Amino acid sequence: MKRDIRLVPVLLICLLANAGPACAGDTDISARERPHARVITAAAEPDYPPFSMVNENGDPAGFAVELFHAAARAAGLTVRMRVGIWSRIMTDLVEGRLDALPLVGRTPEREPLFDFTMPYLSLHGAVFVRRGTRDIHSLDDLKKMEIAVMKDDNAEELLRRYAISERIVTTHTFEEAFRQLAEGRHDAVVTQRIMGLNLLRSMGIDSIQVLDLQLPRFRQDFCFAVRKGDQALLDRLNEGLSIVIANDTYEDIRSNWFGPRHESRDQMKRLVRTVIIIAVLIFIMAGGITILLLRREVRRRTGELRYLKNQLELTVAERTEELRQKVTKLDRSKQAMLYMVEDLNFTTKALKEERRKLQDSNNELEAFSYSVSHDLRAPLRAIDGYSRFLEEDYADRMDSEGQRFIETIRASANQMDRLISDLLNLSRTSRKEMSLMAVDMAALIRSMYNEVADDKEKRSFDFTVASMPRVHCDPNLIKQVWRNLIENALKYSSKSEKKEIFIDAVPKKKEIVFSIRDSGQGFDERYKDKLFGVFQRLHGDEDFPGTGVGLAIVKRIVHRHGGRVWASGKVNEGATFFFTLPRDTTDFESKREVTNESNE
Repeated sequence: MKRDIRLVPVLLICLLANAGPACAGDTDISARERPHARVITAAAEPDYPPFSMVNENGDPAGFAVELFHAAARAAGLTVRMRVGIWSRIMTDLVEGRLDALPLVGRTPEREPLFDFTMPYLSLHGAVFVRRGTRDIHSLDDLKKMEIAVMKDDNAEELLRRYAISERIVTTHTFEEAFRQLAEGRHDAVVTQRIMGLNLLRSMGIDSIQVLDLQLPRFRQDFCFAVRKGDQALLDRLNEGLSIVIANDTYEDIRSNWFGPRHESRDQMKRLVRTVIIIAVLIFIMAGGITILLLRREVRRRTGELRYLKNQLELTVAERTEELRQKVTKLDRSKQAMLYMVEDLNFTTKALKEERRKLQDSNNELEAFSYSVSHDLRAPLRAIDGYSRFLEEDYADRMDSEGQRFIETIRASANQMDRLISDLLNLSRTSRKEMSLMAVDMAALIRSMYNEVADDKEKRSFDFTVASMPRVHCDPNLIKQVWRNLIENALKYSSKSEKKEIFIDAVPKKKEIVFSIRDSGQGFDERYKDKLFGVFQRLHGDEDFPGTGVGLAIVKRIVHRHGGRVWASGKVNEGATFFFTLPRDTTDFESKREVTNESNE
């Protein structure tokens, strides 16, 4: 069962504290059976898509609205939902004309006004400008800009809290703010990125773009909000939210509004990937800037030397006509050699310095990778360890649902640990120095099959290896390629009635094409270009567990050898994965004998 990793701490707290009925195991109680049914009044915004809006019938709709209704039903509440602009419905909640709001960002300014449920969604802010804007590159550039925001929105609170701009204009809605921006009346609009993009799309405005400008302080946790002090309603909504998260209603609603969840979109995984990419880009940019500066310095100094050379030639030219030609030729030859030697020495020194900086960058990246592995795995081990203690020491106090929650927490922690290992492995494949040698590919494949397949798989699979060439490659890296491909073939054929794996090699003019064919689950050819991307998976984790990194590692290793990768397949009819290696120093026999490793 899929779980959003950011919800794990919430469920764990519920289990430890026995905070309410949803954590005590009564998630099967229907709204009709609850003794204290209550009718509550709530309100939603009309233009905050896809979280809160109105449908074609004029009724409230959106992810947050649907989630609020589901949580209320689970808690035995009946909801009357109306629509209103944000500043008005927020005032109505403060003054008691409303009982709750479904989509409220938790901020310091709102803490004294409302009580909040546990968060169910995190959103990031962005800066929207007219296309062609070129004068905004950092937060400092916003200081003198006129920025439009919706009145009393968390964006207005952020701008005023940190004094980001001296000129803030408020509107009743973000739709109004975007229209005014498109008309040239303001310099920018600040709001949540996802909502802004959806609202612009629904308004049909394409003259506004979102800047690639980070707002590190504008990350909001969104919750249900009730009037300050309404603890009874807050407890009921927290209970209902816990239930819909636990029984997959939350996931169904999320999928309905945002599409199927992919592991690559998991918040922690995105964080790891983003941190690694940013670090690598910083190192690359630093190296590039250093090289540009060195080249500029070389050009400046070379110009100075040439100027001195010309002055010397003019002085020599003033001497006797008979000696001038000989002296000039000799001088030019000597000077050319001197400049060549000087340029060569300077370039050699610069290259040595660049090599040292590159080595320092690699050392820092290795230290960073170790830090990521250690710092991320420590809390995972704590989660797994304490969950195991709960399972062992409190099993007799928990019902089956509570025990299932514990199992889900441990499974999620183990899945995250595997993902960290695969990400680090992917990073190392790009930095590891290659050691090329002649490799007996058939022997290497059979050894990897014996390592990967267990006894049951060896008995049930027909495993065939055709005649293989000796290839000049790095044996350790190519072992990883075959390990990942054989593991995939075994995994995706495990549920097939016919279990066959066939590995072949075909010589071409300049390369050898290797292939591995299975009779397993296969895939839709329309998505074959996604197979080798990081976190790209075409099957659910509940059917075939994995991290979505294995084929990305295969692609990176093959590319480092100068080869190519691709795949073909059909749903329920198996798949074939191909990769090539250069044919240099290969010895491929003309008579290709097939060695059958099938079960006896």
